[in-house]
Amino acid sequence: MSRLSRRRLLKVLLGSPLVTIVGCGGNGGTFPSPVPPPDLVLEGDEAQLANLVRQQLPRLKQLAQNPGTSLRIGIPNGRGIEVLAFSFADEGAANYRHLRVVRESTGEAVNLLWGMKGLLPSIRLADDRGNTIRSRDGRLLEIGFSEVRGAKGRQALDWIATGVKVAAAAFALWLGAQIGRAVLGAIAFLAFNAMVLGLLVAGFAVISPAIEWVLRNITWQDVEGFFAQLVSDIIRLFTEIARMLDQWLG
Repeated sequence: MSRLSRRRLLKVLLGSPLVTIVGCGGNGGTFPSPVPPPDLVLEGDEAQLANLVRQQLPRLKQLAQNPGTSLRIGIPNGRGIEVLAFSFADEGAANYRHLRVVRESTGEAVNLLWGMKGLLPSIRLADDRGNTIRSRDGRLLEIGFSEVRGAKGRQALDWIATGVKVAAAAFALWLGAQIGRAVLGAIAFLAFNAMVLGLLVAGFAVISPAIEWVLRNITWQDVEGFFAQLVSDIIRLFTEIARMLDQWLG
């Protein structure tokens, strides 16, 4: 094609309605990219939620093995679907593999870190500099296993259930009361097990008493066993979480 022909073609294209439509608006001729749907939506009754979360172990394991990738989880908040993006990091808030959660509607990020209260672990919600954040009522968001244990046993599955309850309380204080109790239980089920998987798959040397405790008391087989529970067992856990949150939140 000659230079003159190319110029004539360019003039035709620049004057066409298609180009005029694409170029209109105040954003330099580009349209905002649509927000992709969540990878997973936690909705339904307790039985549906229990059946859904017990199928997510392969997804969580893949997430823990690939820091920087994300799992976007949709949760009903009374006005629509809120999205929490789960990912793992090896640095930033902590120098071990830890779970980072971004609330996409606000951009707020929290890191779920291991702490120690007395002789048992705690879960601490921290910003990206590792500072413990506060709830809306000013409470530091670090909750210990000893604060929610009750009369359960001391087997690995009992410890995992306790950790799920701790995570549920932490998420309830962070996200607020608009999230349903069963949904909070489902989020916590995924989040706490993800925290444990992050330690198990990363192979870090023990760097704190809390991490030493977790690795001594919970194995990969224990996590598999927790996901393999009957739906009725997980529903029972969700019910216990709902009762606990009624006491915590009033």
